[in-house]
Amino acid sequence: MTHRSASRVGRVAPGLHAVLSITDIVELPGLEIRLVAGHVGDRNAIRWLHISELEDPTPELDGGELLLTGGLGLGATAASQRRYVRRLAEHGAAGLGIAVGEALPQIPAAVVAEADALGFPVLLVPASTPFNTLTKLTLPQLAADPVAQALEVHEQLIETVLGGGGPRDLLRILGGTLGGTLVLSDDHGTIAEHHSGEHHSGERHELGDDALALPIGDGPGAATLRAAREERPFGDYERLVLRHGQNALALELARRQAVLAAELRLAGDLFDDLEQERLDLRETARRLAAFGLDANRSHAALLGVPGGDANAALLRDLIARHLDRQAISHLSAARHNGVAFLVNAPSEEALFALAEALVRAAPGMRVAVGRSANGLGLGRSLLEARAALDASGAAVVSYRDLSSFELLLSVPVPVLEAYVDRVLGPTASNGWLVETLSVLLESGCRWKDAAEQLGVHRHTLRYRMDRLQEQTGRHPDQPGQRMELWLAVKAIQAIAMRGGGSYEPRTDRV
Repeated sequence: MTHRSASRVGRVAPGLHAVLSITDIVELPGLEIRLVAGHVGDRNAIRWLHISELEDPTPELDGGELLLTGGLGLGATAASQRRYVRRLAEHGAAGLGIAVGEALPQIPAAVVAEADALGFPVLLVPASTPFNTLTKLTLPQLAADPVAQALEVHEQLIETVLGGGGPRDLLRILGGTLGGTLVLSDDHGTIAEHHSGEHHSGERHELGDDALALPIGDGPGAATLRAAREERPFGDYERLVLRHGQNALALELARRQAVLAAELRLAGDLFDDLEQERLDLRETARRLAAFGLDANRSHAALLGVPGGDANAALLRDLIARHLDRQAISHLSAARHNGVAFLVNAPSEEALFALAEALVRAAPGMRVAVGRSANGLGLGRSLLEARAALDASGAAVVSYRDLSSFELLLSVPVPVLEAYVDRVLGPTASNGWLVETLSVLLESGCRWKDAAEQLGVHRHTLRYRMDRLQEQTGRHPDQPGQRMELWLAVKAIQAIAMRGGGSYEPRTDRV
């Protein structure tokens, strides 16, 4: 029986690439070949077979080969055996077939361990199965019609999408079939996923200007697939496969966008319910768990408002990327004129540092930080962040900027409503009077400044406050009454922020 040679066996003519997989080899009848390691790579596509006993066969490989060996090149030590497997995996080989027999009674444990760690398939070829038998059985399929091969790749890609596989899985299929380097980038220019037959799969690579570029989808979530390889340019077959890959990736990204839109909508509903205190602790925990968040762990609200021409979707992506880079779990939703996040930051200092980094990355953007809380307290954190945006015009604001308004956010809505009714009565529903009173109080009762801000004469402002006194028995000129009126105005704002209250502002002028 001859297992050892340094020659290439069963090479397909340039432009043709097989869709034979590792699983297909295992299922060949009568050969008793077994997959013993790297089971996650069982669908790796095999372009051709190659037999070698060299310590480093990679210079002879283009990527996508099933390397067959009797074990001489593995080396005698565990370290050399691990290096051997790692070299093949990094070079983009489809798998490794090792013949066992008198020279090598069993596959070394180090080979199995390294292959499992890398997801690189290793086949046990029994002594009863010569390599030439395996070659004869596989050559017809390796030389199959390229259109049929491309169709099989297309079917595999679609099955992967329907089975829940992501872009990385799709690029692995394409890379195993085509070799070379494939890079999927989003429309911000950052690499989303990549696969390379010549390099570590975890590295990022700069592709040359001669790389093929295929647009993937359009609108939100659009991306670009770039492909290149060193050994030879892509032919008609490879371009056909890339088109199939382009369609599958577009389908996957569209699916992801649909899932994201649904998640944002559901998260927005959850944020509303938290802010308006509609949930009990059990329901809060259940709904947070649906998004992978633990209600018992502390989270803090992080609100972002875009500046300039930026929109909320781009802002959400920017914040999410910053959080992902720091491995911070988060949940987000579109809120009002910006976006809201609940984030599990390691510390409050880390959260403020993140906020500062965000405003540096997006000039004009404003970020608000709520207090860390858990369970039902998350609604208050969201409210605090919203209120902080109104309390200060700084780029980064937080619950620390709320002063006494922080206290009002913790008071139950019925208590606030009772206080407003006692101080203002029906006047609370008069939008003009409440707005006028609010502006005057915020100005420190500087009548001239308040009148200019409202665009009215000082006599008109005085007249309105006289009407207020007639209706409520209180006037902002009186220090004690001024405090009551100020608290009532702030209470109305707190009630409105929490989605409660029955104050429907009227437009009648006074």
